[in-house]
Amino acid sequence: MRFPFSFASCALLALLPGTLLAQTLASTATRPAGVQAPHPANVAPKMQLEIAVSDSSTTYLVFPGPVSLVDVGQAPHYLVKIESNAVFVRARRRNPPPTPILVRYGSRYWMGHLVYTGRPVLQLYDFQDGGALGVSAGGKARNGAGVDDALALDQGQEKRELAEARLAKLATARHADTSGLRTADNDLVLSLANVRNDKDFTYLRLKLRNTTSIDYAVDFTDFELVENSRRKFLGKKKNEARRPLAPAGGAESQTIPARATGYLLYAVPLYAATDRGHLEITLREKFGARVLVLKVPSKVINTAAAI
Repeated sequence: MRFPFSFASCALLALLPGTLLAQTLASTATRPAGVQAPHPANVAPKMQLEIAVSDSSTTYLVFPGPVSLVDVGQAPHYLVKIESNAVFVRARRRNPPPTPILVRYGSRYWMGHLVYTGRPVLQLYDFQDGGALGVSAGGKARNGAGVDDALALDQGQEKRELAEARLAKLATARHADTSGLRTADNDLVLSLANVRNDKDFTYLRLKLRNTTSIDYAVDFTDFELVENSRRKFLGKKKNEARRPLAPAGGAESQTIPARATGYLLYAVPLYAATDRGHLEITLREKFGARVLVLKVPSKVINTAAAI
């Protein structure tokens, strides 16, 4: 009768604590045939892939399919940009807390961990062509589970085309800036010109008035759903939740010439927020540091006319 371990190994294992012994035996066992590795979202943080980010450079993640959503746990501490099947991430400040990041690419999901470092060792994480989407297990990469989603970019081509057509229609609509929603900074004025809804998307037309002598080139626009943003009477706001929202239509890079007024068009997935929430729109400049933030109350979007 053969034993799987030598007598010396058994004697050593007998000296280990019960928990460590169980872990050691589990690691020596082989995975039964047909049993798949767990989905990354169900893996402990230490086993998820750590993505190095910095406040002085950008980290790039490239996925096998178009990215439609990125959700960062500590969203206020990180800048996130989506372009096709790539995600750009940068820390807003030095030493932000580590946080999980969830990415939906096509109809699949992937989860990792953002960790700050002064100088990222690896700034490009290419998950295409069989690249690992997580920590390797037995030589096999853990890929996202196939979860169907009607709004996933690889399944919603017709919806995206419809969204672009409705944005073109909104571009010719009569200016209806009756909400008084606007923000001004650095001689720039950003306001909400029009908002419309259909069953899948919210369509936004933003007006940007540039009274400076320098062109304003929009690098990208952040959309975040913010809940529990209002303070109670003589109280503090509690459990404020932020969720990055990827635009589903509209040009990402646009330029408003000096001493001119222009309009920016975007379509974002439809949502229904409570009366304590709002949509936060942030415009970031490509060749400068002028940032504009416009907060659109949930009531404005929830009661918007249909298109």
